[in-house]
Amino acid sequence: MPQDKLKLNVRQTLLIGLGFFASSLLWSLYNSFVPLILQDFIASTATVGLIMTIDNVFGVIFQPYFGARSDKTRTRFGRRMPYILIGAPICAVLFAFIPQMKVLWLLMLVIIIFNFIMSIWRAPMIALMPDLTLDPLRSKANGLINLMRAALPPSSPFWWGTHRPQPAGRGATFLMGSVIMLLAVGLLFVLIKENRLNPRLMTPPDTQEESGDQSFFDWGLPQAVVRFPAQPVLSASGDFFWFCAYNAVETFFTSYATTVLGQSEGQAAMLLAFFSVSFVIFAVPRGSLPIGSAGAERSSWV
Repeated sequence: MPQDKLKLNVRQTLLIGLGFFASSLLWSLYNSFVPLILQDFIASTATVGLIMTIDNVFGVIFQPYFGARSDKTRTRFGRRMPYILIGAPICAVLFAFIPQMKVLWLLMLVIIIFNFIMSIWRAPMIALMPDLTLDPLRSKANGLINLMRAALPPSSPFWWGTHRPQPAGRGATFLMGSVIMLLAVGLLFVLIKENRLNPRLMTPPDTQEESGDQSFFDWGLPQAVVRFPAQPVLSASGDFFWFCAYNAVETFFTSYATTVLGQSEGQAAMLLAFFSVSFVIFAVPRGSLPIGSAGAERSSWV
């Protein structure tokens, strides 16, 4: 089937993106407020920065492992959903406790466990969209999901509690983040059924035929679809530098805004939220850009 005949299911893609939305919400709040919370206990900004790299270290160590584990997982809920259903609620509870910790070692314990659990379900959650989306449509789907991330400022509790006296403002902000995550993951579980959308995922990987029928059953699409040549090195490099640049700014922006610019914590968080405007402007157009060449090969959907 020619690529221009394929049509992205926008509603389904947005529902699949709920997990990414919930994860991005918590990370946005985490990077905005945890450095400020740590500064209540630790004077050294270098030490605070070191603690803020825990999620990156855990991501490098644990995310590839649990992503590979989820590839081989087969349950009646799907292969990615069990990790999301177990990990997301635990993270939501731990997240709500972060601003309530009055002792540094307890705060560090909650932060470490939170980061570890997040690294368990993040890779399976991200893999859910490629599992349930045809290869030529994944770029558009990714653009839509990134657009959901751009919706974080008006939907997140940045408007809530951050202008109230501390620690009440922080507590309300983190609690609302936890509630929104639980709601998003609950909707994802109720409305997206992995095994129904792609029954092939129920088959144990060692019993699948190498050249077997991997058509997208429920959408009635044929086995052969357009696949464009990949450029893994360039793509991975682009992602690497983008994450390095954005995370470096995001992690210390609220600290800079409060100490140098004289902003309140709520104002600093709102300034950081305006970064999402770039996602709004470029997410969907970037996902619609053609990739590959006219000589693209045809192969079965994976």
